[in-house]
Amino acid sequence: MPAAVVPEAPRPWTWLRQVHRTRVVVVSQPGEHAGAEADAAVTGTPGCVLVIRTADCVPIVLVGDRAVGVVHAGWKGLVAGVIRQAVAAIRDLDEGPIAAHLGPCIRPGCYEFDGPELNVLTAQLGVQAATTTWGTRAFDLPGAAASELRAAAVERIFDEAGCTACDERSYSHRARGEVERIATLAWLVAP
Repeated sequence: MPAAVVPEAPRPWTWLRQVHRTRVVVVSQPGEHAGAEADAAVTGTPGCVLVIRTADCVPIVLVGDRAVGVVHAGWKGLVAGVIRQAVAAIRDLDEGPIAAHLGPCIRPGCYEFDGPELNVLTAQLGVQAATTTWGTRAFDLPGAAASELRAAAVERIFDEAGCTACDERSYSHRARGEVERIATLAWLVAP
């Protein structure tokens, strides 16, 4: 079976300086908002490449019929509402159904997390505390992201990516102290 052909991403790209908050930029021309302090970007314009970079946070690609978006979702952004803001922004561009694809991120079996922040997260996001594979308290970051996506009425959620801490093909700041990041790109191809 021949490999799928993926078109080369046009340039320039809109990459973001993620700050674990809720700002969403709307991109209407290639490269617009490049370097902006934001945690999500959406576009309805073909040829506008949106880029986020992650190590352990959840990269999310939102896909509609006429718009796409990318979201950088760490626990601080989740609590602040970054996913709901991004879904609202993409719905302004596309009234059709939206699908969400979660990328590689740290999974609860490897995400030791305790203290008062965990209680705030579980209460506010409506998820249960998890347990690491070694038996300590943990946070289910992709589970919380999926919960927020459902709360924002995203119709389909796909979560088949691996754990950044377990899979050495990914980068993990928490597990290995790595400073490199995984780039997640999305763009509309002109019809």
